[in-house]
Amino acid sequence: MVHTRSVAIEAVLVSLVCFAFLGTVSNASADTRPEGKYRCLTIQAGHQTAPCQSPPLILSRDGSYQIWGERGTYEVVKGEWLLLSHSRRRGMGRFENLHEIVFEYKTGGMLYRVTFQQIVEPAPGVSRA
Repeated sequence: MVHTRSVAIEAVLVSLVCFAFLGTVSNASADTRPEGKYRCLTIQAGHQTAPCQSPPLILSRDGSYQIWGERGTYEVVKGEWLLLSHSRRRGMGRFENLHEIVFEYKTGGMLYRVTFQQIVEPAPGVSRA
């Protein structure tokens, strides 16, 4: 009976260590900053979509951003949402994948959807094809 209890306690301890490790890994990925430049790809207004003429969204490593004449700080919420500190009208952006951010907001009763795609620069010494 003592051996069974010892095995059960060991199994519980191993499980706790595994859960603690998984929690650390998921927190680390949620804390990564998506720094870089994101070009505005498209803007959808109602049912019409057009190429976007917006300046790029710049997310800096230090947690600051700039776009549309705004400067402020950004925060990644739950690993899925991008919160810009000074963006009142546009609200939070949603990460569609690792390289795209979509802002959805209403203005004048119309739904807008603006998609930004990360600009990936080639490594130094590598030319674009």
